[in-house]
Amino acid sequence: PVKGFVINNFDPQHGHNGIDYGVKSGSPVFAASNGLVIFADYTSDDGYTMIIQHNEKYISIYKHLSINIKKQRDIVEQGEIIALSGNSGYNTTGAHLHFEIWEDGKVVDPQTLIIN
Repeated sequence: PVKGFVINNFDPQHGHNGIDYGVKSGSPVFAASNGLVIFADYTSDDGYTMIIQHNEKYISIYKHLSINIKKQRDIVEQGEIIALSGNSGYNTTGAHLHFEIWEDGKVVDPQTLIIN
C-alpha cells in the first residue's frame, strides 16, 4: 500500500492489528485492491483513516494519514492513490502508515496476503 519498510509487525496479542510502514509524511498511499471506500474521515485516536471494502470477505484499513484523497462511497482500483501518509491522531509516535486487513470480520496478518 506504500513504498516503505515495515517498522512494526502484526501482533494482535499486544493490540497491534496491522503492520506499520516507516515513510515520510506526505508519501502516496495506494489501494491494496479494487473496492469501495466505506469510511474516510478523522478520528481522535487514529487520525485521518480510510477503510475500503474489497469484496464480501476483505476490508483494508489505513491509519494516521495526513489527508484522504478518496472520499466515502468512491470506487477505487488496486494501485490507485487514495491518501497521503502522515502522523495524525493520538495513537502515533511519528510519520508512518498503519495498515490492516480483515477477512470475514477477523484481523489477519497483511504480510501473508501482500504480493510485492
